Amino acid sequence: MAVPRTERVSVPGRPRRPLVTDECGSGDCVRVSGQVYLDTLTDWERILGVLLQREGDIRMDMSDLTFVDVAGATSLARAAQRLPDGRRIVVRKPPASLTRVLEFFWPELVAIEVVE
Repeated sequence: MAVPRTERVSVPGRPRRPLVTDECGSGDCVRVSGQVYLDTLTDWERILGVLLQREGDIRMDMSDLTFVDVAGATSLARAAQRLPDGRRIVVRKPPASLTRVLEFFWPELVAIEVVE
């Protein structure tokens, strides 16, 4: 199942980057770049919904993702909470904003694994 490729043009006057996704590695990984905030939240939630339909662990390379707001972190946490036991979301090199919010609000959520 392909992840929807998203790419939006930045709004003039806003320094924020659009959310972009593509497959990485052998197809079991999704690379996310840009920023997750109010303008890209719908795309982010659609991406997570598609990923939840896959089998096995969800692997996300976030090394090019520069920011995730609290709403984006909440969507990720809710997606992880919907996973069946034994499955998890593995995030590689998430932005510090996401790591801080996850540690603060969901410190015991084992369905999300952060790897550097």
